[in-house]
Amino acid sequence: MSALAVEAPVAPEWADRLVVRAAGRPLLHIAKEGITAPPVPVFTVPLECEPDAERPLGVRPWDGPATESSICPVCLRSLRGEPELEQPRLIPAGVAETLPEPEPDRHGRHLWAVSDQQTYAEAPLPAEHAGCPITWSAWKPAPVISHYDPSCEWCGDPGHGELTSGRQGDSASKTAPPRIYLARRCTACQLMTAYEQVGSDLRTIAHHKSRALKDCNR
Repeated sequence: MSALAVEAPVAPEWADRLVVRAAGRPLLHIAKEGITAPPVPVFTVPLECEPDAERPLGVRPWDGPATESSICPVCLRSLRGEPELEQPRLIPAGVAETLPEPEPDRHGRHLWAVSDQQTYAEAPLPAEHAGCPITWSAWKPAPVISHYDPSCEWCGDPGHGELTSGRQGDSASKTAPPRIYLARRCTACQLMTAYEQVGSDLRTIAHHKSRALKDCNR
């Protein structure tokens, strides 16, 4: 009996290459050959899709799974030496163009309904702390900070989330000095943490766990 040879799967083009993620963007990128990750969490490296060292993206290392659908298409084309995609042809205003008739579907494809995105109940803020009530302000969008990835640490949603502040006590009172509170939440999965501001530090007083699946929005 002769032995059957099993062909080993071909490694992807980005094997042994540094895969990074741009801050605030869902796509992964492939760093230029020979680049290694610096010891800092946010850095700037030349990418396959942006070889110009004067205009690289701010990125961070990526140690999660990397599939072809999650890699930047421009990075893949550059790595494979494929030509750029043909740009769409501009049609002058006021000129009518006859569109081609669609071909009949001969593959017996089936249509299916796409379910709505899962929504979750709003994260509750703590009503009191240390036996005294907290007065919270309305939620507001978190400020945009450059060179910072605002993605939710739980679900991976790339949104910036929301912030709110709370107050307790009276500045004129000697027995109940004022206290300042802050809270941040993810608007996608409702992961929320509330803090008390103690000097220049933030002390966690409440944490609302998300019911979403881990990394469901990456």
